[in-house]
Amino acid sequence: MATPDATDGGGRTRLAFAGSLALLAFILVVSAQTDAGGEGERMGRRVELVELIAAEQRRAAELEAQVEELSAQIAEQEADVAVGALELERLKDSVDELGMAAGAVDVIGPGVLVRLDDAIGEWDGTGDPNDYIIHEQDLQGVANALFAGGAEAMAINGERVLATSAIRCVGTTLRLNGRFFTPPFEVTAIGHPADLTAALDDDAAVRGFADAVDEFGLGFEVEAEARLVVHGHRPAAGREAAMGEAR
Repeated sequence: MATPDATDGGGRTRLAFAGSLALLAFILVVSAQTDAGGEGERMGRRVELVELIAAEQRRAAELEAQVEELSAQIAEQEADVAVGALELERLKDSVDELGMAAGAVDVIGPGVLVRLDDAIGEWDGTGDPNDYIIHEQDLQGVANALFAGGAEAMAINGERVLATSAIRCVGTTLRLNGRFFTPPFEVTAIGHPADLTAALDDDAAVRGFADAVDEFGLGFEVEAEARLVVHGHRPAAGREAAMGEAR
């Protein structure tokens, strides 16, 4: 069922109402002019005019009621639009929040870059060679400290770190979200740079790693950046499809 155009209907009703008032005024003028005629003639005309005036008054009242009804419809429609817009905005906010929590949306902002690298070239053949490579606990310690410092989003070598992500290393290879990476490892974290840097400095696990950096020559750099991008997570199938489209 089509919704009537309340604005056009209100305009037509108001015009009709104005026309009725004009006609009523004309009738009153005519009534005054007929007083100069004979008594019998005047009485007959007065009866006719009274009936006509009463009819026009009823019509004017009906038109006024229609104007009020149409005005109420307009107000109701405007209220519905406002409520609908508010609900739509709430839904968008919910989608954004869920997308952020799921790591499905790109995040852009200031933050820090943390680079970790092996020091195999420093090994002289004595001691334990594992002391000269980056391990999963090193990366996990850095990631935990950055999240504790307020990181909104994080990626390692471009792969989004999710709430369900497990950082696993086999030798010098990192496995994250089903993908494999080799050093150097670059951790991108978006958040307030000063807070993130302070969190790294205050974290016990990161301080222990920093001691190993000094002792074995491991690579460890922290840089504050004004603008970083952490892309949303894509499942393996989605990544392959995107690569195919790019080709």
